[in-house]
Amino acid sequence: MDIYLSVNNRADILKIPVLPSQFTISKPQSTETFETVSHGELMLIGSPKLKSISISSFFPIRDYPYLRDKSMKGWEYVYKIDTWIDLKLPIRLIITETPINMAVAVKDFKYTIKTDGDLWYTLDLEEFNLLNYEDQSNAEDEIDMEELNKLKEQVTYLVGLVETLANPMIYNYIDENMPEWARKSVQKAVDKGVLSGTDEGWNLKYDDLRVIVWLDRLGLLE
Repeated sequence: MDIYLSVNNRADILKIPVLPSQFTISKPQSTETFETVSHGELMLIGSPKLKSISISSFFPIRDYPYLRDKSMKGWEYVYKIDTWIDLKLPIRLIITETPINMAVAVKDFKYTIKTDGDLWYTLDLEEFNLLNYEDQSNAEDEIDMEELNKLKEQVTYLVGLVETLANPMIYNYIDENMPEWARKSVQKAVDKGVLSGTDEGWNLKYDDLRVIVWLDRLGLLE
């Protein structure tokens, strides 16, 4: 079994790295109760309400043998979900080996930093009617850059906090230990002469990799 979250027709996919021990799906039914003179209390059955599902697990900052996905580290999962929330994107939830395949929206996303650096989270999802999204997508939506910058500052602060709590991995060479998403940008930095080290390597930390990737995305390593 695997759990996938995706947006924009699977253009961007997140695979849950650690499966929860269980998850519960709620499908409420709307009802209305009223009193009658001759028959006492009666109940009227209405339309079904939206389904909801809650997923609780953790995003790891290091490799474990049981991980279902190793393409990202803890904070990258958090940043991706936060970005989807900020962009107000509907999410496709697929749980393999089950019939669950539905459009959802994030109702609540809570996460806690443990002393070992892993991020324990609860993701509450609610079924989403795509007809509503089509109406919303036709309206102009101005991005609040101030709020986005505040979010980036919070992520940067929390990444630094995790590095204080946990022993950060050191990256001296471009090899399988370095995250795949950073290798191309690091190679550009080396070719450009921006990155140099000692005979023992570059002594790069995880946050250094993020900075190099940001420089690359800004076009400063071309």
